[in-house]
Amino acid sequence: MTRRDSRLSRRQLLTLGGGAAAGLTLSACGTGPAGGSDPTGSGGGGDGSGGTLELWANTATAGDTDSPLQQATQAWGETNGVTVNVQGIATQDLVPKLTTTAAGGEGPDVAIVDVSSVPQLAAAQVLADLAGTADAVTGDFGEELLAGSSYDGTLYGLPYTTNNVALYYNTTMFSDAGIQVPTTWDELREAAIELTGGEQYGYMMGAQGQGAFLFWPWLWQNGGSILNEDLTEAAFADDLGQEAFAFYSGLVLEDKVMPPEFIASNASWDEYVAPFVQGRCAMMAIGPWGTAPIVDGNPDLDWAVAPLPGRTEEASVLGGTGIGIGHNSANPDLAWELISWLTAADQMSYIQESGNIPGRADVITSDWATEDPNRQVFIEQMEVARARPALPLWGDIEWGVMANMWDTVIQGQQAPADALAAAAEETNATLSS
Repeated sequence: MTRRDSRLSRRQLLTLGGGAAAGLTLSACGTGPAGGSDPTGSGGGGDGSGGTLELWANTATAGDTDSPLQQATQAWGETNGVTVNVQGIATQDLVPKLTTTAAGGEGPDVAIVDVSSVPQLAAAQVLADLAGTADAVTGDFGEELLAGSSYDGTLYGLPYTTNNVALYYNTTMFSDAGIQVPTTWDELREAAIELTGGEQYGYMMGAQGQGAFLFWPWLWQNGGSILNEDLTEAAFADDLGQEAFAFYSGLVLEDKVMPPEFIASNASWDEYVAPFVQGRCAMMAIGPWGTAPIVDGNPDLDWAVAPLPGRTEEASVLGGTGIGIGHNSANPDLAWELISWLTAADQMSYIQESGNIPGRADVITSDWATEDPNRQVFIEQMEVARARPALPLWGDIEWGVMANMWDTVIQGQQAPADALAAAAEETNATLSS
């Protein structure tokens, strides 16, 4: 088989139960203070003539009024006489709202979006073509990350953050049980089963789109691919895919190692991380955006991060965000000044304080990247992280076809093998439409 997948408040968290909230995102927002350089430097700054810019992002990235992004935009805006309105939108609503407003000739001046949404937003003329505009700064970013903010060979955003998924584990639970950190699928399963009992659970999983997103590393680790070489047909339901999905779904259906509220963790990562933060779950697979909820919600918890356990191959899923100009922006030049300043080297502390990994190559290779052992896991795992297919219809597949399929499985409505095969057929119909 040919491969096409590219490599590359405390109280609230401690009491959180089931239900949906903010929405799936591959970026996180911390609440600690952040700092940056003179807002007139590095990116050009404004000309002092004033004006207003609208910036849209998911709720996690936008954060509250004291979030790093809010601090950064306020600093730049005050210096340059520009009002920057940052609007946080639930992630499941962000792309639809961007698309709908763009179709009506409106929308934000600047948007920060998940890299998997860039092809869809570019094809729908939601994001503006940056060809020529960004030429002077593209050398600050790696080719793989630039490709993630591109569509059909054209750049539509600059890499803002990058990430992948690793294994968070409760070190106290593992130590008390005398269990080593798992490095293989079988070891993970054995550890999850042994650490499940009473009100304690071994491994966290998600429903709907979370479950679909977190399946991809299992597929790749077993030697499978999402789509065929020319991106025209599903490949995830072949023998390798079925084998991986049987193991993945077996953790739910047979081993029952996850807390019961996982079935409601269908949009918000807050719901997903809650059992781990509360000290009720031993392991969870998540990106670096999982750190801030732990630190803020339960600073006394003993935990660490390890690479995802593998099988025939090592793999994780590449994520992150890109920042671009809205296609219908009335102030594209001013929007670019803000973007180039936000992504300049001197402003990386804002992103670092949010708990995310900046997309700049010089940060990824800096001492900061390796000074924290948990952060270093994500940096090193980038070598085996793979991107999801760059297709305008990808959101319909991952958050439509695959999300619905996964829910039919965990709710006992369809056998895993049948559900995956049916999802492949539906994916083929989507791709050919």
